Amino acid sequence: MRTKIPPPIVTLISILLTYLSRDYLGFFHLNFYVQQTLYIIFFGLGISIIFFATREFKAIDTTVNPMKPKNASNLVTSGIFKYTRNPMYLGLTSILLSSAIYFSSLFGVIIYVPLFIFYITIFQIIPEEEAMRELFKDKYKDYCSNVRRWI
Repeated sequence: MRTKIPPPIVTLISILLTYLSRDYLGFFHLNFYVQQTLYIIFFGLGISIIFFATREFKAIDTTVNPMKPKNASNLVTSGIFKYTRNPMYLGLTSILLSSAIYFSSLFGVIIYVPLFIFYITIFQIIPEEEAMRELFKDKYKDYCSNVRRWI
């Protein structure tokens, strides 16, 4: 496994960097109500996606620990996993985007959100995919051919 930092910690670090860099590249100015609405929508979406993904993991009694994908006992393909192979990371990305909106950080939106996606893909998703291919072989290959990595 290439990753050493749990994805929620990577998200918190990204949110902190978004907050600290809110003065770079200027602010994007939205109507206060539009900004608050977008923040709430993306935050709520992120929390909901993570909740539904976790519920699917628990329903089939497999590990939720992203640091130990080889401990997976079952391949989750139901619920939200019908639409994205990585709903938890999609949820974390939505929460990060909501924080950039909340802080009015253009830097966060155009720099940290894409960097987060890149980092999570390279250091978390790809190693997890390798573990899933090893554990579930053709079943995982079929799943990958039908469901996208992100959305």
